[in-house]
Amino acid sequence: MNTPATIVTTCESPKAATASREATIADPPRAARASLPPAVQALLMPESYRHPATDLRLIETHISWVVLAGPYAYKMKKPVNFGFLDFSTVEQRDAACREEVRLNRRLCTGVYYDVVHVVQHDGSYSVGGPGRLVEPLVWMRRLPDEGMLPRLLRRDAVETRLVRRMARRLAQFHEVVPTGPGVDEYGTRAVVRENWDENFTQTAPFVGRTLSSAGYDGIRAYVHRFIEREQDLFRRRVATGRIREGHGDLHAGSVCVEGRRLHFFDCIEFNRRFRCADVVAEVAFLAMDLDHYGKADLAQAFVDEYVRQSRDPDLYRLLDFYKCYRAYVRGKVLGFRLDEPDLPAAASAAVAERAEAYFDLAWSYADPPVRPVLVVAMGLPASGKTTVARALAGRLGLVHLSSDVVRKQLAGVPATEHRQDTFGQGLYRAAMTKRTYATLRRRAARWLPAGRSVVLDATFGSAAERAAVRRLAERLRATLLVLHCQAGESLLLERLRARATSGETPSDARVERWPALRGAFTEPAELERRAVVVPLDTSRPFRETVHHALTTLRRYAHQSAA
Repeated sequence: MNTPATIVTTCESPKAATASREATIADPPRAARASLPPAVQALLMPESYRHPATDLRLIETHISWVVLAGPYAYKMKKPVNFGFLDFSTVEQRDAACREEVRLNRRLCTGVYYDVVHVVQHDGSYSVGGPGRLVEPLVWMRRLPDEGMLPRLLRRDAVETRLVRRMARRLAQFHEVVPTGPGVDEYGTRAVVRENWDENFTQTAPFVGRTLSSAGYDGIRAYVHRFIEREQDLFRRRVATGRIREGHGDLHAGSVCVEGRRLHFFDCIEFNRRFRCADVVAEVAFLAMDLDHYGKADLAQAFVDEYVRQSRDPDLYRLLDFYKCYRAYVRGKVLGFRLDEPDLPAAASAAVAERAEAYFDLAWSYADPPVRPVLVVAMGLPASGKTTVARALAGRLGLVHLSSDVVRKQLAGVPATEHRQDTFGQGLYRAAMTKRTYATLRRRAARWLPAGRSVVLDATFGSAAERAAVRRLAERLRATLLVLHCQAGESLLLERLRARATSGETPSDARVERWPALRGAFTEPAELERRAVVVPLDTSRPFRETVHHALTTLRRYAHQSAA
């Protein structure tokens, strides 16, 4: 029985197998399965299981296949040897599966069941039962897609109290995991330097592709200065027991929220060196990934709560250094995928874009502006301002404040709940709009004095609102950069029509409201003498638009600081 199965390939790190951003392979199920090993093909057939196996789905990384089958997930390791891991033999894969179950049970109660096998009997394959053992599988309970942290972040459904819970859970875990001999050496200055030198060697071929030469040189100079300057700090971290055997791969894709339960899953099992590190390296990983999703405010709340729980104020001194490290490694691992000969063109472009974004983020930690930047991403509805704001926030670690999200928060409704109020009425009455913009400024005023740069994402269609944000920047001595996002009217209307079927965007702007929306918008001509205003043509390729905005922002931020 050949029932359809969804087959996807991930664009993530080696361990992001079950919760990553995915790119669907367009092949029909039969054709897509034909190139897979027989044991994997068997996992895509419901009759291979002793339980109902509906909604079959295959997720592939370059070290494993994961099949979601009904209420369960089964992971099969690929027979590969990358140096840092060796799954060449069945015995090695079996040992790795058992280690994965053991280690992940520390943070995932009731999720990792056991190791089972694909078996062959009378020429057919099945999961378990009598027959010749073919391949070991990690057998897990299937976690809910809707609870995966990346999905929640994209829907603006993560609140500060949730990331604080995550920080408390992580601090409690670090308190009880091993430290001392056999672990401490992984946090020494010598090992940290060795890890970085390996990164620089391995990423040299990426320069000019996903990593700029300025970024490569700037990050390398920053790392060498920091390691040389902070010798005593590295020694103190070891002496005070801050080096621990942790999770090793705690990014957003390794977190699932299931009701009141938090699951930190998919830890590193194949190389102890990747699990053992200063606790700040683990905190920085998740904080960096929250930055990458444009949630620097949540990242800060997560770090602050961890420091309170662990009583580790020295962590702040190392935070950006390890954030830089984690972002750089993410860019590196994604870059490795670009050399895969069978990677489809669309997936290759997505991988390149994400690798570049992580390298940009790493550079932002190594070379921050001396004084904070207030970026205003403005323009008509559907002009691309939110897309640009999110991209900049994720590449520079900015606090992203969106008028669409803030408006819904003030009204007490979920960000993606759509309202049918006409322009100027209900949620969009003048008083509510005024309150929304005032809240944006008030929140920005909390972050800028602390040295955190902010991007405000709103229409800013009135001269009065633009004047108010200009005065805010002047009062707080922040560099003001206005990105005026623009596109032709036909393209804007096309984008608005597409929104009618999207449930992910918080914006309520629709085609039928276009005349009122267009009529209420005034061009920001008055700002040109008082601020840097950069027109952005968002009809051009996205990567080109973001690169232009990023280059401009870096230039003016560092000029103003000089």
